[in-house]
Amino acid sequence: MLKHLFVDNFRTLVNFNIEFGPLTLLLGPNGAGKTSVFDVIRRLRQFVCDEGSTNELFPTSTLTRWQTRPVQTFELTLCDQEQTYVYGLEIDQDPSQQRCRVQSELLNCNGQRLFASRLDAGQLHAQLYRDNASQGPELLTDWTRSGVARIAPRNDNQLLTRFKKVLSSVHVCRFDPFAMTARSEREASLLDANAANFVSWLRHVTSLDLEFATRLRPILEEVLSGYDGLSLLADGEDAKILKVRFRPAGSQESPASPYECRFDEISDGQRQLIVLYSLLEGANADTTFCLDEPENFLALREVQPWMDALIDRAQSGHCQAILVSHHPQLVDTLALGYGRWLDRTGGGPTRCQNVTNDDTGLPVSELVARGWLHA
Repeated sequence: MLKHLFVDNFRTLVNFNIEFGPLTLLLGPNGAGKTSVFDVIRRLRQFVCDEGSTNELFPTSTLTRWQTRPVQTFELTLCDQEQTYVYGLEIDQDPSQQRCRVQSELLNCNGQRLFASRLDAGQLHAQLYRDNASQGPELLTDWTRSGVARIAPRNDNQLLTRFKKVLSSVHVCRFDPFAMTARSEREASLLDANAANFVSWLRHVTSLDLEFATRLRPILEEVLSGYDGLSLLADGEDAKILKVRFRPAGSQESPASPYECRFDEISDGQRQLIVLYSLLEGANADTTFCLDEPENFLALREVQPWMDALIDRAQSGHCQAILVSHHPQLVDTLALGYGRWLDRTGGGPTRCQNVTNDDTGLPVSELVARGWLHA
């Protein structure tokens, strides 16, 4: 579970701190930095878990425009059962050369060092530590890549390996049903930022959990009229196509026959509902969802059941949910106790405050609409 994020010199995030709980709702006006928070989490996950490069993930364009300091600093705190991991990264930028490189990278667990690297005389020197706190080998690493990402699993570095596994279970998404295709060439363990590869993710989940579709069926029957199941059908040597089966209502004398549609043939809202409930059913205690306006494309009456299911899962420890939303139902349900208000004064840096009850008697969504929240 993500607990804390510190960011300095990334877009509008300057000396920025935010705390997360099992449920967190990010609120604030457009341009306040809510999406930037998710963007940092996504980039750190890609850097450590997908071996992305600094040039790809932290280009010079991500520097705060009104500052001249060349170093970007990130610190992520992540908890897993009895372990508390703190991951730190410093990126040294050289705008004149359009170059960025790792200046330092650190990973601690419960205060014990697991990995440390620092740029010295043009070389990135790294020190690996074993689970028993003894020093492991010294390494020379690529200054455009994460050294943590390149450590292979061994019996004496299970804590570091576990950190990467938990971080890889963070899904950062802003759903775009228009981009979701029905055909999948291969399995995928992580969703794309817009969930365009949902079918590939579903293939991966169902290959590990043969009962997944069976458990999902009664859930979707409650929220999708006429829903009768999902089918992943072969389409060539390795590819598969997802089809959705419906059974329309008919009379007792003349029952209607079921029919199938490709996943990309059903409505945007239907696709969104299938994705949202599939994510919940596939979640576990390691899973963190960072969802940017998940209520988009949904009818008003469809939001509440999904939100209730999400809250129940998060509060019972089955997942963590960090949401960005302007939806009145989500705001009024989650803001008090779970809300973080992000705002900027005069176009300056983003600042974060906990949402509190100001005793006006008005719903939080009304306070937001009137501009009275943290005014």
